[in-house]
Amino acid sequence: MPLFSYKAKKDSGETVLGEILATDQREAIDLVSRMSLLPVVVEEKNGGISVHVPLQVSASGSRSLLSFSKQLVSLLKSGVPLLKALEMILRRTKDIRLVGVLKDIASNIRNGRSFSACLAEHADFFPRLYIAMARAGEESGQLKEMLANVVVYYRKQEEIASKVRTALVYPAFMLALGFVTVVFILTFVLPRILVLFRDLGSNLPLPTLIVMRLSDLACKLWPFAIPAILLFLVLLRSPAFVVSLRGVCFRMMSGIPFFATFFLKIDLERFSRTTSLLLRSGIPVLRSLEIAGPTVVNERLADALTLCQQQIAGGAGFAQALSAAENIPDSFVQLIAVGEESGELARALEDIADTYEEEISESTKVLMTLLEPVLILGVGLVVGFLVFAMLMPIFQMDAFQ
Repeated sequence: MPLFSYKAKKDSGETVLGEILATDQREAIDLVSRMSLLPVVVEEKNGGISVHVPLQVSASGSRSLLSFSKQLVSLLKSGVPLLKALEMILRRTKDIRLVGVLKDIASNIRNGRSFSACLAEHADFFPRLYIAMARAGEESGQLKEMLANVVVYYRKQEEIASKVRTALVYPAFMLALGFVTVVFILTFVLPRILVLFRDLGSNLPLPTLIVMRLSDLACKLWPFAIPAILLFLVLLRSPAFVVSLRGVCFRMMSGIPFFATFFLKIDLERFSRTTSLLLRSGIPVLRSLEIAGPTVVNERLADALTLCQQQIAGGAGFAQALSAAENIPDSFVQLIAVGEESGELARALEDIADTYEEEISESTKVLMTLLEPVLILGVGLVVGFLVFAMLMPIFQMDAFQ
């Protein structure tokens, strides 16, 4: 029987190293999970292929969470007890990480622990919102209703994220294609043409000199391009690098007025819908804001919401606290004020979220409509400049003849 070495995490976050006998990697992962550990790396001692289990919730992790929640709600609505439902999902799931998490949760529930407490031990997989809704459902005796609301929430968030990804895929593809085209021209086409003009030296037009310098630089650097691309692809497997890259891209795009407004709407929609869901579940306003605050990506908006929490804790109203924030629209504050006065704050926040969702959908359509011609024009101008720079010396020679 093969010997496998493993690295796993305890509930406290402590890393555990060890060895275990198993017939294959899947059984080894299963055995490690039964020890109430979360597998991180499982590999055969004789040099077999290792299995890496990510510890951060990625886009695929979010989809896995949504799929699990849908199955759980469906089973609970059918009258299946919670523990039995978890065991049924466990038998059907193929997600290695989810298998370990569900086994640990099922084991703890058998030992008398609450569902929300078990979820809290896997906070790297279950968001704070999910845990809070589960706890509120247990306290009110409406667990399946609360989880059904969570499923609706995550489905809406996934739809919005899908629209944004769809809007950005084409621009990313066009930019990558344009970059590859320009690099190909600079490294393989221009060197064979510009060799005819190098004897002219300083008599060459400025655009041609610029292109020659760029071509020389590209020819020197292109051998390093493949290792750089491979390194980048490796780094993309690191959640910390992805988060940092996303933050850099966000800050760059936030400097553009259209994208700044677009991302602000996404943040406000997510914050409003999260807070509304928590308030409807009976969670107090201050606690709801503490849970919903981390869903915001914009740092300035997050700071403003943190300040709002401090003011509300000091006795201020929600709308009054928001009115002091510079980057929160007045219309948002006014609708919150109306919701507070009427005692329908959760409903007001839900209406705000629905409005922003519609605006995001419209903005996405505009983005997809405008970016295509803009990117085609941009790539065409760059390629046109290169062609123009190559032809200028020929035009000059014709002029002097």
